[in-house]
Amino acid sequence: MRDKKNRHIRRWIRDLSKVRPELGNFSLCPFASTANFLIVEQKLDEIVPSSDYDVTIYVVEDHHDPDYLYTAVDNYNLKYKDYKFLADHRNEDTFVNKVQSNNGKYNLVLVQPRKDLLEARLKLTKTNYYDNYDEDYLKDVLEDDYDAVKSKINKNKG
Repeated sequence: MRDKKNRHIRRWIRDLSKVRPELGNFSLCPFASTANFLIVEQKLDEIVPSSDYDVTIYVVEDHHDPDYLYTAVDNYNLKYKDYKFLADHRNEDTFVNKVQSNNGKYNLVLVQPRKDLLEARLKLTKTNYYDNYDEDYLKDVLEDDYDAVKSKINKNKG
């Protein structure tokens, strides 16, 4: 079973990395293909972040509903200020310009050092990557980084 999950998540990462015309010839996640990542099966309430990888992908229990998963992730973000926790619920379809961004099969929690994520997001402001996002979804995705990213986008276009 673990190999099956691992294969699915690696395939999803490859999909996130594909350049797509409907995204202005960007991929959903331009840094996914080069990220140093680890996939770990872990109980949702036992996640502890590590800076050993660019991204740690925790495969958590399937029985958690979206609200429970998102609340747990919000709590982790409050507890560990130097890390950014992102939820990917298997039943919550998310799309950017009609391209599915979630993995669609497992409940995941992705964890990255916050400063590295912001740095990557700011690099993308030098391109038109964010033009593919509607404003509300961009706010949802960027959360605390929204103001810094939006300011940099406006500065680059000005």
